[in-house]
Amino acid sequence: MNKIVEIIDKIAGYAIGFLALITFSEALLRYFFSKSIPDGFVLGQMMQGIAICWGIATANYADRHITVDIIWEFLGPRAQWVMDSVAHTIHLCFMALFGYASSYKVFDILKAGEISSDLRIPLWTGYSLAAIGVVAALLMATIRWAQIVFGARREA
Repeated sequence: MNKIVEIIDKIAGYAIGFLALITFSEALLRYFFSKSIPDGFVLGQMMQGIAICWGIATANYADRHITVDIIWEFLGPRAQWVMDSVAHTIHLCFMALFGYASSYKVFDILKAGEISSDLRIPLWTGYSLAAIGVVAALLMATIRWAQIVFGARREA
């Protein structure tokens, strides 16, 4: 499982690197040469969405998201497990809705035939890569939920 998380981390990292390259190049060209990268904004926007969605996938599995542990620390092991189970169940439901909404958006953009203005890149490609990241996030959240609810961390 760590290998899968490592691969997902690399996908998000490459998207962030490409986003940084586009953003830096676009700013350099615009401010010093009065030029721009064709569809630089659209490409940057797509890379940002891909990086965020794939980053959510790794954060889901590795428990790297923001947590507030003040109440949890004072609870006993059984109450901690209940709180973890409820929190991960709510999170899993949110990720399922997010996965549905992002997949619906891909089909909506594909049906509309939206393309970028300069290079005429079909926008559904970037949206679909981001949606696949959300589906990966849903899969990672499901695995983590099962580990919390049924796995070894249960201390009751």
